[in-house]
Amino acid sequence: MEELFVYALLYSEGFDAWLSYADKLDKLFIEDMENETYLSLEGMTPKGAVLHTLSIMDRSEFDTEYFGKILMRSLLQIYESTDLALFAGKMYSLWNKLPRDIGRREPFLTLCYADDCLSYHDEEQCRKLYEKAMCYYE
Repeated sequence: MEELFVYALLYSEGFDAWLSYADKLDKLFIEDMENETYLSLEGMTPKGAVLHTLSIMDRSEFDTEYFGKILMRSLLQIYESTDLALFAGKMYSLWNKLPRDIGRREPFLTLCYADDCLSYHDEEQCRKLYEKAMCYYE
């Protein structure tokens, strides 16, 4: 489910993650066709599936280490191909969707404040903070 959570977060912020989400959901469903959650998600619209997945994430125990690796790797790919201001503008919102206990720890907490540097035109510091967070698991 950790990968679904990541793709749902990215999709909810307007990043092109639907195909990755749908592909992972299909694989999970094929591996466990009797799983009611997967079956339910398979029948939903993209928006409905993502919202439901985010609600599941909010009330689930899951492997935050694995989740963090996938999220930060995905964010790095987006970061490298996106304007910094656009990327930064979405990170606080993404952070705000994380379960509170996860969002209060690094590297996730950086997503909450790294964009502050842009308000005083310090793009270099902003980039350093994001890059440190995204390389946290390496």
